[in-house]
Amino acid sequence: MADWWANMDLFERVFWYLAIPSSVLFLIQMVMTFAGLGGDNGDGGVDAEGGFDADGDIDTDGGDFDEGADLMESPFRVFTVRNIIIFFAVFGWSGITLYNAGIGPIVTVMISAILGIIVMLVVAGLFYFITRLAQNGTMNPQNAKGLKGEVYLPIPANRGGVGKIHITFQGALREMDAVTEGKTIPRGAIVEVVDVLSNNILLVKK
Repeated sequence: MADWWANMDLFERVFWYLAIPSSVLFLIQMVMTFAGLGGDNGDGGVDAEGGFDADGDIDTDGGDFDEGADLMESPFRVFTVRNIIIFFAVFGWSGITLYNAGIGPIVTVMISAILGIIVMLVVAGLFYFITRLAQNGTMNPQNAKGLKGEVYLPIPANRGGVGKIHITFQGALREMDAVTEGKTIPRGAIVEVVDVLSNNILLVKK
C-alpha cells in the first residue's frame, strides 16, 4: 500500500485527496439525513411546523401551517454544501478513473469537471422536486375556502364555541375546528367554509 502511494504521481494524488474526504462526508451526510439528524448545512429548508426540511425529515401528518412561509417559493439551489461535496466526490473519482485509463491530464480535468457539474445539477434538481412535492402535501387550511363539509360535533351559534367538521381537501379527509356566525348547526348538517380564522379554525355557514 505504501509503495503504491509512493509511486503515484502528484496529479493523481490530488484526485484521491478530493475523492476520499468528499465521499466520506457525503456518506455521513446521507446517513444523518435518513436518520433524521440532518442539521442546517446551508441548504435551507421549508418550515411548516412538523413539515419538511431539505436535509431532515418529511412530516406532512397534518402539522400546523405556517402562514409566514410561502410554500410555492422554493428556490432551485445549486451551490449548497451538499452539492459541492457531491461535485468534488464525482470530480475525484472520475479523475482517478480517466487518468488510469490513459486519458491526458487536461482532458481528464475537463471531463471530470463536466461530470461533476452534471451530477451536481441532477441532485439539486431531485432535491428541488422532492421539496416541492413535500410542500404540496403540507396542509394549508386556506385551500378549504369555498368547500363543503359535514358537521361532526355541533357548532354553537354566534361564535359561542367551537365544533368540528369533516371536510375533504388536498386529497384527504380531515377533521377541522369550526365556528359559525349564525344559528347552531347540528351534527350531520352540510356546511360551506366561508373563511379561515386564526389557529386554523374554519368559519362556516349552513
